[in-house]
Amino acid sequence: MSEARYCPYCGEELPVQAFQEAPPQYLVERKPTTPRPTGVTILTALQILVGLVFSGLGALMLVIAGFLGIEGFRPDVPMVPVFLGSLAIGVTGAMMVMIGVLSFVVAYGYLNGLGWSWTLGLIIAGFSLVVGLMSLPNGVLSILLDALIIYYSTRPYVRRYFGR
Repeated sequence: MSEARYCPYCGEELPVQAFQEAPPQYLVERKPTTPRPTGVTILTALQILVGLVFSGLGALMLVIAGFLGIEGFRPDVPMVPVFLGSLAIGVTGAMMVMIGVLSFVVAYGYLNGLGWSWTLGLIIAGFSLVVGLMSLPNGVLSILLDALIIYYSTRPYVRRYFGR
Protein backbone atom coordinates (compact mmCIF):
# COMPACT_ATOMS: atom_id res chain seq x y z
CA MET A 1 0.00 0.00 0.00
CA SER A 2 1.32 3.41 -0.94
CA GLU A 3 1.98 6.01 1.75
CA ALA A 4 0.21 8.67 -0.33
CA ARG A 5 -3.50 9.23 0.12
CA TYR A 6 -5.82 10.79 -2.44
CA CYS A 7 -8.63 13.29 -2.08
CA PRO A 8 -11.95 11.48 -2.58
CA TYR A 9 -13.39 14.48 -4.47
CA CYS A 10 -10.66 15.64 -6.84
CA GLY A 11 -8.18 12.74 -6.77
CA GLU A 12 -5.25 15.00 -5.84
CA GLU A 13 -2.48 13.36 -3.81
CA LEU A 14 -2.45 14.48 -0.15
CA PRO A 15 0.64 14.61 2.09
CA VAL A 16 1.09 11.75 4.57
CA GLN A 17 1.31 14.20 7.51
CA ALA A 18 -2.39 14.97 7.09
CA PHE A 19 -3.22 11.40 8.15
CA GLN A 20 -0.96 11.03 11.16
CA GLU A 21 -2.88 10.09 14.27
CA ALA A 22 -3.39 12.51 17.11
CA PRO A 23 -1.90 11.50 20.48
CA PRO A 24 -4.21 9.58 22.83
CA GLN A 25 -6.53 11.77 24.91
CA TYR A 26 -4.95 10.81 28.24
CA LEU A 27 -1.64 12.31 27.02
CA VAL A 28 -3.18 15.60 25.93
CA GLU A 29 -3.18 18.19 28.69
CA ARG A 30 -6.69 19.53 28.87
CA LYS A 31 -7.19 23.16 29.75
CA PRO A 32 -10.17 23.37 32.09
CA THR A 33 -13.01 25.51 30.78
CA THR A 34 -13.99 26.56 34.30
CA PRO A 35 -11.73 28.08 36.93
CA ARG A 36 -10.35 25.76 39.58
CA PRO A 37 -12.64 25.68 42.62
CA THR A 38 -11.01 26.62 45.91
CA GLY A 39 -11.85 23.21 47.34
CA VAL A 40 -9.86 21.51 44.58
CA THR A 41 -6.86 23.66 45.52
CA ILE A 42 -7.31 22.54 49.13
CA LEU A 43 -7.54 18.90 48.00
CA THR A 44 -4.35 19.41 46.00
CA ALA A 45 -2.54 20.74 49.07
CA LEU A 46 -3.88 17.81 51.09
CA GLN A 47 -2.62 15.33 48.48
CA ILE A 48 0.81 16.98 48.50
CA LEU A 49 0.90 16.80 52.30
CA VAL A 50 -0.10 13.12 52.23
CA GLY A 51 2.57 12.50 49.58
CA LEU A 52 5.25 14.14 51.72
CA VAL A 53 4.25 12.24 54.88
CA PHE A 54 3.97 8.83 53.20
CA SER A 55 7.14 9.25 51.14
CA GLY A 56 9.12 10.43 54.16
CA LEU A 57 7.87 7.72 56.51
CA GLY A 58 8.31 5.08 53.82
CA ALA A 59 11.89 6.17 53.17
CA LEU A 60 12.58 6.11 56.91
CA MET A 61 11.18 2.57 57.14
CA LEU A 62 13.40 1.47 54.24
CA VAL A 63 16.44 2.86 56.05
CA ILE A 64 15.41 1.08 59.26
CA ALA A 65 14.93 -2.17 57.33
CA GLY A 66 18.42 -1.78 55.89
CA PHE A 67 19.94 -1.24 59.33
CA LEU A 68 18.07 -4.26 60.68
CA GLY A 69 19.46 -6.33 57.83
CA ILE A 70 22.99 -5.17 58.61
CA GLU A 71 22.46 -5.82 62.33
CA GLY A 72 21.38 -9.37 61.50
CA PHE A 73 24.94 -10.28 60.46
CA ARG A 74 26.07 -10.33 64.07
CA PRO A 75 26.67 -13.89 65.33
CA ASP A 76 24.76 -13.38 68.60
CA VAL A 77 21.52 -12.31 66.84
CA PRO A 78 19.11 -14.99 65.48
CA MET A 79 18.95 -14.61 61.71
CA VAL A 80 15.31 -15.59 60.93
CA PRO A 81 13.47 -13.05 63.16
CA VAL A 82 15.76 -10.24 62.04
CA PHE A 83 15.29 -11.17 58.37
CA LEU A 84 11.48 -11.41 58.69
CA GLY A 85 11.29 -8.14 60.62
CA SER A 86 13.52 -6.40 58.12
CA LEU A 87 11.49 -7.78 55.23
CA ALA A 88 8.15 -6.71 56.75
CA ILE A 89 9.42 -3.19 57.51
CA GLY A 90 11.00 -2.92 54.04
CA VAL A 91 7.86 -4.02 52.19
CA THR A 92 5.71 -1.67 54.27
CA GLY A 93 8.14 1.18 53.61
CA ALA A 94 8.14 0.53 49.86
CA MET A 95 4.33 0.51 49.81
CA MET A 96 4.27 3.80 51.72
CA VAL A 97 6.67 5.39 49.22
CA MET A 98 4.43 4.20 46.35
CA ILE A 99 1.35 5.70 48.05
CA GLY A 100 3.29 8.95 48.47
CA VAL A 101 4.22 9.05 44.79
CA LEU A 102 0.60 8.26 43.85
CA SER A 103 -0.52 11.21 45.99
CA PHE A 104 1.85 13.52 44.09
CA VAL A 105 0.49 12.24 40.77
CA VAL A 106 -3.10 12.85 41.89
CA ALA A 107 -2.15 16.35 43.09
CA TYR A 108 -0.71 17.12 39.64
CA GLY A 109 -3.95 15.95 38.02
CA TYR A 110 -6.02 18.05 40.43
CA LEU A 111 -4.02 21.17 39.59
CA ASN A 112 -4.53 20.68 35.86
CA GLY A 113 -8.17 19.54 36.01
CA LEU A 114 -7.43 16.15 34.46
CA GLY A 115 -10.40 13.80 34.56
CA TRP A 116 -8.43 10.71 35.52
CA SER A 117 -7.30 12.42 38.73
CA TRP A 118 -10.92 13.01 39.73
CA THR A 119 -11.64 9.30 39.26
CA LEU A 120 -8.46 8.21 41.02
CA GLY A 121 -9.10 10.62 43.90
CA LEU A 122 -12.57 9.17 44.41
CA ILE A 123 -11.20 5.62 44.34
CA ILE A 124 -8.55 6.51 46.92
CA ALA A 125 -11.10 8.27 49.17
CA GLY A 126 -13.48 5.30 48.89
CA PHE A 127 -10.73 2.83 49.75
CA SER A 128 -9.65 4.97 52.68
CA LEU A 129 -13.26 5.21 53.84
CA VAL A 130 -13.54 1.41 53.90
CA VAL A 131 -10.25 1.12 55.82
CA GLY A 132 -11.52 3.73 58.29
CA LEU A 133 -14.73 1.78 58.80
CA MET A 134 -12.75 -1.38 59.47
CA SER A 135 -10.66 0.40 62.10
CA LEU A 136 -13.52 1.89 64.10
CA PRO A 137 -13.50 3.65 66.57
CA ASN A 138 -9.98 4.89 65.70
CA GLY A 139 -10.92 5.78 62.11
CA VAL A 140 -13.70 8.30 62.86
CA LEU A 141 -11.71 11.34 61.69
CA SER A 142 -10.60 9.50 58.55
CA ILE A 143 -14.18 8.46 57.80
CA LEU A 144 -15.45 12.02 58.15
CA LEU A 145 -12.68 13.45 55.97
CA ASP A 146 -13.09 10.83 53.25
CA ALA A 147 -16.88 11.22 53.24
CA LEU A 148 -16.42 15.00 52.88
CA ILE A 149 -13.96 14.51 49.99
CA ILE A 150 -16.36 12.16 48.19
CA TYR A 151 -19.29 14.53 48.74
CA TYR A 152 -17.35 17.56 47.54
CA SER A 153 -15.85 15.77 44.53
CA THR A 154 -19.31 14.83 43.26
CA ARG A 155 -20.64 18.41 43.27
CA PRO A 156 -21.61 19.57 39.74
CA TYR A 157 -19.15 22.49 39.55
CA VAL A 158 -16.26 20.25 40.65
CA ARG A 159 -17.23 17.59 38.12
CA ARG A 160 -17.45 20.29 35.45
CA TYR A 161 -13.91 21.47 36.30
CA PHE A 162 -12.64 17.92 35.68
CA GLY A 163 -14.69 17.57 32.51
CA ARG A 164 -17.05 14.98 34.02
